[in-house]
Amino acid sequence: MSVLPSGVGVSRPEDRRRILWAGSTTFDVVLDSAHTQGSVALLDQTGRRGDTTPLHIHHGEAEIFYVLEGDVVAWAGDDQLSLGAGGALYLPADQAHAFGIVSPTARLISVTAPAGFAGFVQQAGVPVDGDVPATWEFDLGALMAAAPAHQIEIIGPPPALPDLV
Repeated sequence: MSVLPSGVGVSRPEDRRRILWAGSTTFDVVLDSAHTQGSVALLDQTGRRGDTTPLHIHHGEAEIFYVLEGDVVAWAGDDQLSLGAGGALYLPADQAHAFGIVSPTARLISVTAPAGFAGFVQQAGVPVDGDVPATWEFDLGALMAAAPAHQIEIIGPPPALPDLV
């Protein structure tokens, strides 16, 4: 990670560590607060069928999901939406939401403004160098402890995924 004298943030894959998250999800924090003076974060996320976030709210932070590969279901307020590759969802700050992966694998780009979510992932996740293990223990307590410091409120368990045919 580097920031040029002009303030331009630069991120290269060889300079980043992947973050193990719940289920089979991993994050690559491409741009975080240090890169962007706190204005925006960019995360590359991969996961497998069944990985689902708890219902939560980002207070003071908008979020965009862009599905690169696979299929997801998203819950935003009272709406349930199916998104495949090329689908996107904008969530304003203070919008309750969750999402889950319904295809065998999926890859998403997440953008948040400002950049607090990247710090949350870095604090609550488990950094990994090299190959990602096939399984790992995720510390739910670390997630719950880190959330308030990043203005994230966990308001419910992961929603049930629709029946997979």
